[in-house]
Amino acid sequence: MKKKFILLFVIFMLSPVVVFAKDNYYTNYYGIEMSKEEYDNLVELGFSESEIYYMLEDDFIFNKDIEGHLVADTTNYYVNIIRYDATGRIVSNSDMQVSKDDYENGLPQPISYDGYIETSYKKMRTTISSGTKFRYKVNLVWKSMPAVRSYDIIGIGMEELVYINSALSFSQTYCSTPSFCKTDTTVNSTIINPTGAGASFLLPSSKEVTSLQSTFYFDVSKNVSSTLTLLYAHGDYAHATKSLSGGSAQGFIVNIGGIQLASGITSYYDTMDRATAKWTGSW
Repeated sequence: MKKKFILLFVIFMLSPVVVFAKDNYYTNYYGIEMSKEEYDNLVELGFSESEIYYMLEDDFIFNKDIEGHLVADTTNYYVNIIRYDATGRIVSNSDMQVSKDDYENGLPQPISYDGYIETSYKKMRTTISSGTKFRYKVNLVWKSMPAVRSYDIIGIGMEELVYINSALSFSQTYCSTPSFCKTDTTVNSTIINPTGAGASFLLPSSKEVTSLQSTFYFDVSKNVSSTLTLLYAHGDYAHATKSLSGGSAQGFIVNIGGIQLASGITSYYDTMDRATAKWTGSW
Protein backbone atom coordinates (compact mmCIF):
# COMPACT_ATOMS: atom_id res chain seq x y z
CA MET A 1 0.00 0.00 0.00
CA LYS A 2 2.88 2.39 0.76
CA LYS A 3 4.37 1.85 -2.71
CA LYS A 4 1.06 2.74 -4.37
CA PHE A 5 0.73 5.88 -2.24
CA ILE A 6 4.25 7.02 -3.12
CA LEU A 7 3.64 6.36 -6.83
CA LEU A 8 0.39 8.35 -6.83
CA PHE A 9 2.07 11.24 -4.99
CA VAL A 10 4.90 11.36 -7.55
CA ILE A 11 2.43 11.31 -10.44
CA PHE A 12 0.46 14.19 -8.84
CA MET A 13 3.57 16.29 -8.31
CA LEU A 14 4.70 15.80 -11.92
CA SER A 15 1.28 16.57 -13.41
CA PRO A 16 0.91 20.04 -15.00
CA VAL A 17 -1.01 22.59 -12.90
CA VAL A 18 -3.57 24.57 -14.91
CA VAL A 19 -3.79 28.24 -13.87
CA PHE A 20 -6.51 30.42 -15.33
CA ALA A 21 -4.74 33.77 -15.68
CA LYS A 22 -6.67 37.03 -15.86
CA ASP A 23 -6.89 38.58 -19.31
CA ASN A 24 -4.47 41.47 -18.74
CA TYR A 25 -5.63 43.98 -21.33
CA TYR A 26 -4.30 47.11 -19.58
CA THR A 27 -1.97 47.99 -16.69
CA ASN A 28 -2.17 51.44 -15.15
CA TYR A 29 0.37 53.66 -13.40
CA TYR A 30 -0.15 51.91 -10.05
CA GLY A 31 0.29 48.44 -11.54
CA ILE A 32 -3.41 47.57 -11.51
CA GLU A 33 -4.15 44.98 -14.20
CA MET A 34 -7.45 45.20 -16.02
CA SER A 35 -9.27 42.94 -18.43
CA LYS A 36 -10.80 44.48 -21.56
CA GLU A 37 -14.26 44.09 -20.07
CA GLU A 38 -13.22 45.95 -16.91
CA TYR A 39 -11.54 48.71 -18.92
CA ASP A 40 -14.59 49.10 -21.15
CA ASN A 41 -16.85 49.28 -18.10
CA LEU A 42 -14.79 52.23 -16.80
CA VAL A 43 -15.01 54.00 -20.17
CA GLU A 44 -18.80 53.59 -20.19
CA LEU A 45 -18.90 55.17 -16.72
CA GLY A 46 -17.28 58.30 -18.15
CA PHE A 47 -13.65 57.75 -17.13
CA SER A 48 -11.06 59.06 -19.59
CA GLU A 49 -7.89 57.16 -20.45
CA SER A 50 -5.93 59.48 -18.16
CA GLU A 51 -8.32 58.92 -15.25
CA ILE A 52 -8.08 55.16 -15.71
CA TYR A 53 -4.30 55.30 -15.95
CA TYR A 54 -4.02 57.05 -12.57
CA MET A 55 -6.95 55.27 -10.86
CA LEU A 56 -6.38 53.91 -7.36
CA GLU A 57 -7.19 50.32 -6.48
CA ASP A 58 -10.22 51.11 -4.28
CA ASP A 59 -11.79 53.15 -7.07
CA PHE A 60 -11.05 50.42 -9.60
CA ILE A 61 -12.58 47.67 -7.45
CA PHE A 62 -15.68 49.78 -6.84
CA ASN A 63 -16.29 50.46 -10.55
CA LYS A 64 -14.80 47.60 -12.58
CA ASP A 65 -17.88 45.35 -12.62
CA ILE A 66 -20.53 48.04 -13.10
CA GLU A 67 -22.13 47.61 -16.52
CA GLY A 68 -23.25 51.09 -17.46
CA HIS A 69 -23.68 52.95 -20.73
CA LEU A 70 -22.34 56.42 -21.44
CA VAL A 71 -25.45 58.32 -22.53
CA ALA A 72 -24.45 62.01 -22.25
CA ASP A 73 -21.04 63.62 -22.67
CA THR A 74 -20.18 67.33 -22.73
CA THR A 75 -16.76 69.02 -22.70
CA ASN A 76 -16.22 72.77 -22.36
CA TYR A 77 -12.94 74.66 -22.72
CA TYR A 78 -11.94 77.78 -20.77
CA VAL A 79 -9.27 80.44 -20.51
CA ASN A 80 -8.72 82.52 -17.38
CA ILE A 81 -7.02 85.90 -17.81
CA ILE A 82 -5.86 87.84 -14.75
CA ARG A 83 -4.55 91.38 -15.25
CA TYR A 84 -2.24 92.93 -12.65
CA ASP A 85 -1.09 96.51 -12.36
CA ALA A 86 2.54 97.49 -11.76
CA THR A 87 2.14 97.04 -7.99
CA GLY A 88 0.84 93.46 -8.32
CA ARG A 89 -2.79 94.31 -7.58
CA ILE A 90 -5.42 92.43 -9.59
CA VAL A 91 -7.13 94.80 -12.00
CA SER A 92 -9.42 92.28 -13.68
CA ASN A 93 -10.09 88.55 -13.53
CA SER A 94 -12.08 87.02 -16.37
CA ASP A 95 -12.85 83.38 -17.17
CA MET A 96 -14.44 82.72 -20.53
CA GLN A 97 -15.40 79.71 -22.60
CA VAL A 98 -13.35 79.20 -25.77
CA SER A 99 -13.31 76.75 -28.68
CA LYS A 100 -11.36 73.51 -28.61
CA ASP A 101 -8.93 74.95 -31.18
CA ASP A 102 -8.25 78.01 -29.00
CA TYR A 103 -7.71 75.70 -26.04
CA GLU A 104 -5.31 73.47 -27.94
CA ASN A 105 -3.39 76.24 -29.69
CA GLY A 106 -3.63 79.05 -27.14
CA LEU A 107 -5.39 82.35 -27.70
CA PRO A 108 -3.30 85.31 -28.88
CA GLN A 109 -1.87 86.78 -25.67
CA PRO A 110 -3.32 90.20 -24.75
CA ILE A 111 -0.92 93.10 -24.26
CA SER A 112 -0.53 94.83 -20.91
CA TYR A 113 1.29 98.16 -20.72
CA ASP A 114 1.13 98.88 -17.00
CA GLY A 115 1.59 95.47 -15.38
CA TYR A 116 1.51 91.83 -16.31
CA ILE A 117 -0.96 89.12 -17.26
CA GLU A 118 -1.45 85.49 -16.23
CA THR A 119 -3.29 83.17 -18.60
CA SER A 120 -4.35 79.64 -17.71
CA TYR A 121 -6.38 77.07 -19.63
CA LYS A 122 -8.59 74.26 -18.41
CA LYS A 123 -11.27 71.93 -19.74
CA MET A 124 -14.25 70.41 -17.98
CA ARG A 125 -16.08 67.25 -18.99
CA THR A 126 -19.46 66.23 -17.55
CA THR A 127 -20.98 62.81 -18.26
CA ILE A 128 -24.08 60.78 -17.46
CA SER A 129 -24.03 56.98 -17.55
CA SER A 130 -27.12 54.79 -17.31
CA GLY A 131 -27.61 51.52 -15.46
CA THR A 132 -29.56 50.37 -12.43
CA LYS A 133 -28.62 53.81 -11.13
CA PHE A 134 -27.40 56.78 -13.14
CA ARG A 135 -23.83 58.03 -12.69
CA TYR A 136 -23.17 61.80 -12.71
CA LYS A 137 -19.52 62.67 -13.15
CA VAL A 138 -17.31 65.74 -13.76
CA ASN A 139 -13.60 65.95 -14.56
CA LEU A 140 -11.50 69.15 -14.65
CA VAL A 141 -8.12 69.13 -16.43
CA TRP A 142 -5.63 72.00 -16.36
CA LYS A 143 -3.69 72.59 -19.58
CA SER A 144 -1.51 75.31 -18.01
CA MET A 145 -0.95 75.26 -14.29
CA PRO A 146 -2.69 77.87 -12.10
CA ALA A 147 -0.48 80.41 -10.36
CA VAL A 148 -2.57 80.46 -7.19
CA ARG A 149 -2.83 77.15 -5.28
CA SER A 150 -5.46 77.34 -2.58
CA TYR A 151 -8.84 75.65 -1.97
CA ASP A 152 -10.73 74.93 -5.19
CA ILE A 153 -14.28 73.56 -5.44
CA ILE A 154 -15.77 70.98 -7.80
CA GLY A 155 -19.40 69.93 -7.96
CA ILE A 156 -22.45 68.76 -9.91
CA GLY A 157 -25.90 70.32 -9.79
CA MET A 158 -29.06 68.35 -10.54
CA GLU A 159 -32.85 68.48 -10.55
CA GLU A 160 -34.78 67.11 -7.58
CA LEU A 161 -36.26 64.40 -9.84
CA VAL A 162 -33.34 62.28 -8.62
CA TYR A 163 -31.50 61.90 -5.34
CA ILE A 164 -27.91 60.95 -4.54
CA ASN A 165 -27.74 57.24 -3.77
CA SER A 166 -24.03 56.57 -3.24
CA ALA A 167 -21.00 57.93 -1.49
CA LEU A 168 -19.36 60.99 -3.02
CA SER A 169 -16.12 60.12 -4.83
CA PHE A 170 -13.31 62.63 -5.29
CA SER A 171 -9.74 62.30 -6.50
CA GLN A 172 -7.00 64.66 -7.62
CA THR A 173 -4.03 63.58 -9.72
CA TYR A 174 -0.89 65.62 -10.29
CA CYS A 175 2.54 64.91 -11.75
CA SER A 176 5.93 66.57 -11.50
CA THR A 177 7.42 64.25 -14.12
CA PRO A 178 5.90 61.24 -15.93
CA SER A 179 7.44 58.97 -13.30
CA PHE A 180 6.46 61.04 -10.24
CA CYS A 181 2.67 61.24 -9.98
CA LYS A 182 0.19 61.07 -7.12
CA THR A 183 -3.54 60.44 -6.93
CA ASP A 184 -4.96 61.96 -3.75
CA THR A 185 -8.49 61.55 -2.35
CA THR A 186 -8.15 64.12 0.46
CA VAL A 187 -10.95 66.68 0.67
CA ASN A 188 -11.29 69.82 2.75
CA SER A 189 -15.08 69.49 2.92
CA THR A 190 -18.03 68.00 1.06
CA ILE A 191 -21.65 69.07 0.84
CA ILE A 192 -24.81 67.27 -0.26
CA ASN A 193 -28.14 68.99 -0.80
CA PRO A 194 -31.28 68.03 -2.75
CA THR A 195 -30.02 69.89 -5.82
CA GLY A 196 -26.41 68.73 -5.99
CA ALA A 197 -23.15 67.96 -4.25
CA GLY A 198 -19.58 69.20 -4.24
CA ALA A 199 -16.18 69.07 -2.59
CA SER A 200 -13.55 71.64 -1.71
CA PHE A 201 -9.92 70.57 -1.77
CA LEU A 202 -6.42 71.98 -1.58
CA LEU A 203 -4.39 72.18 -4.78
CA PRO A 204 -0.77 70.92 -4.61
CA SER A 205 1.53 73.78 -3.69
CA SER A 206 4.61 72.59 -5.57
CA LYS A 207 5.54 74.75 -8.53
CA GLU A 208 7.09 71.65 -10.11
CA VAL A 209 3.64 70.26 -10.96
CA THR A 210 3.28 69.87 -14.73
CA SER A 211 -0.14 68.17 -14.95
CA LEU A 212 -3.21 68.45 -12.77
CA GLN A 213 -6.75 67.09 -12.88
CA SER A 214 -9.61 66.44 -10.46
CA THR A 215 -12.58 64.06 -10.65
CA PHE A 216 -15.87 64.03 -8.77
CA TYR A 217 -18.86 61.70 -9.16
CA PHE A 218 -21.84 60.07 -7.51
CA ASP A 219 -24.78 57.81 -8.41
CA VAL A 220 -28.42 58.90 -8.42
CA SER A 221 -31.74 57.09 -8.21
CA LYS A 222 -35.24 58.23 -9.16
CA ASN A 223 -36.97 60.49 -6.68
CA VAL A 224 -40.40 60.08 -8.36
CA SER A 225 -42.58 57.14 -9.36
CA SER A 226 -43.28 58.48 -12.84
CA THR A 227 -41.12 57.78 -15.90
CA LEU A 228 -38.23 60.18 -16.39
CA THR A 229 -37.44 61.28 -19.96
CA LEU A 230 -34.97 64.14 -19.40
CA LEU A 231 -32.05 64.59 -17.02
CA TYR A 232 -29.32 67.20 -16.63
CA ALA A 233 -25.99 67.01 -14.83
CA HIS A 234 -24.49 70.48 -14.37
CA GLY A 235 -20.75 70.10 -13.83
CA ASP A 236 -19.03 73.11 -12.31
CA TYR A 237 -15.67 74.22 -10.92
CA ALA A 238 -14.54 77.24 -8.91
CA HIS A 239 -10.84 78.11 -8.84
CA ALA A 240 -9.45 80.25 -6.02
CA THR A 241 -7.53 83.18 -7.51
CA LYS A 242 -6.59 84.40 -4.03
CA SER A 243 -5.54 82.36 -1.00
CA LEU A 244 -8.19 81.65 1.61
CA SER A 245 -8.61 79.36 4.60
CA GLY A 246 -10.05 75.86 4.49
CA GLY A 247 -12.89 77.00 6.74
CA SER A 248 -13.84 79.82 4.39
CA ALA A 249 -13.75 77.44 1.41
CA GLN A 250 -16.61 75.46 2.98
CA GLY A 251 -19.03 78.29 2.25
CA PHE A 252 -20.81 76.94 -0.82
CA ILE A 253 -23.80 74.94 -2.05
CA VAL A 254 -24.47 73.32 -5.43
CA ASN A 255 -27.67 73.51 -7.50
CA ILE A 256 -28.78 73.59 -11.13
CA GLY A 257 -26.95 76.90 -11.49
CA GLY A 258 -23.71 75.23 -10.45
CA ILE A 259 -21.53 76.15 -7.47
CA GLN A 260 -23.03 78.97 -5.41
CA LEU A 261 -20.50 80.72 -3.16
CA ALA A 262 -21.18 82.47 0.13
CA SER A 263 -21.13 86.24 -0.27
CA GLY A 264 -17.97 86.59 1.76
CA ILE A 265 -15.82 84.50 -0.61
CA THR A 266 -17.16 85.31 -4.09
CA SER A 267 -14.27 87.69 -4.75
CA TYR A 268 -11.78 84.88 -4.04
CA TYR A 269 -12.90 82.72 -6.97
CA ASP A 270 -13.14 82.93 -10.72
CA THR A 271 -16.43 82.28 -12.46
CA MET A 272 -16.90 79.90 -15.37
CA ASP A 273 -19.85 78.51 -17.29
CA ARG A 274 -21.14 75.08 -16.32
CA ALA A 275 -20.54 72.06 -18.54
CA THR A 276 -24.02 70.52 -18.70
CA ALA A 277 -24.64 66.95 -19.85
CA LYS A 278 -28.18 66.28 -21.09
CA TRP A 279 -29.84 62.85 -21.28
CA THR A 280 -33.13 62.01 -23.00
CA GLY A 281 -34.74 58.60 -22.91
CA SER A 282 -37.02 56.58 -20.64
CA TRP A 283 -36.22 55.62 -17.06
